[in-house]
Amino acid sequence: MRVALSVLGAFHLVVAVWHGNAHGDLGVGLSAAQNLFVYVVIVLAPVVAVCLLWTRYERQGLWLFLIAFVGALLFGAYYHYVCVSPDNIHHLPPGSAEAHERFVLSAAVLAVVELTAAVCGAIALARRGDASAARVTPTRR
Repeated sequence: MRVALSVLGAFHLVVAVWHGNAHGDLGVGLSAAQNLFVYVVIVLAPVVAVCLLWTRYERQGLWLFLIAFVGALLFGAYYHYVCVSPDNIHHLPPGSAEAHERFVLSAAVLAVVELTAAVCGAIALARRGDASAARVTPTRR
């Protein structure tokens, strides 16, 4: 499972950079708070989480992985599909059809990857919890 989560984390980083470039192509800026969230929760936290998966802090890495991807998914879903702003796929600023297509496609791929990673992280955490519980021997009465 660590390998699968690591691959998801690496793929997410590639897609996040692709989407960031789409932001730049259309001049879609973010506020300071949004930029901080993007860099800390969407970019840095998954990288740290994947690194932790390969250490004795695997459980903390799983929690960080799950929290980061749920946060990233909620942030992206809100700003790309709900909030009316230049970051919404239906309210993009003027630009070429190709730039709009890259933005919309990268936002969708990002959402799918984040949802997949969050679900896989939750499953991995549940399995790890089940494995730990199974090692406990029951007490005799």
